[in-house]
Amino acid sequence: MSQIDFKEVQRFRVWWAWLGVIILNLFFIYAIVQQLVFGIPFGSKPASNITLLLIELGPLLLVVFLLSIRLHTHINETGIYYRFFPFQINTVCIGWDQVNKADLRRYNSFYEYGGWGMRVGSPEKGKAINTSESCNEGLQLQFTNGRLLLIGTRHPDALREVIELVKIKGLLQMSHG
Repeated sequence: MSQIDFKEVQRFRVWWAWLGVIILNLFFIYAIVQQLVFGIPFGSKPASNITLLLIELGPLLLVVFLLSIRLHTHINETGIYYRFFPFQINTVCIGWDQVNKADLRRYNSFYEYGGWGMRVGSPEKGKAINTSESCNEGLQLQFTNGRLLLIGTRHPDALREVIELVKIKGLLQMSHG
């Protein structure tokens, strides 16, 4: 039999959020170039050069923050491991003995969970972790205590194969009821 091994790293890919951050940065870069390079004060009450540079630091730090966001997922014979950096410093381990059911399903993060990231939906939907609006399939876990967690994936076919192997090898504590 094949080995159970799935690894995926996803980045934050919500296009309209990136567009807003890029436009904000371009606006302040334009102001800096106009005032510092061409010597034309920006606006009717221009800020000092230092203030203008310090203001641009905020949008630049936002770019760095968005670039740092990553969802690491690793699934093997012992369980499911995930870490949503920088929000989770440590990797979360979910042993197969804690999982009652694991299946892939299509979802709409905005409508079901109110957006992207670490989200909480209705009691019927549980929690979700995802990074992209184009990522519309995920691993739906039901724990032995009834809680739900959905982990988004950009590689549903590979993940589906791994979950089938998990089921074939009898690693899930499947309850009947």
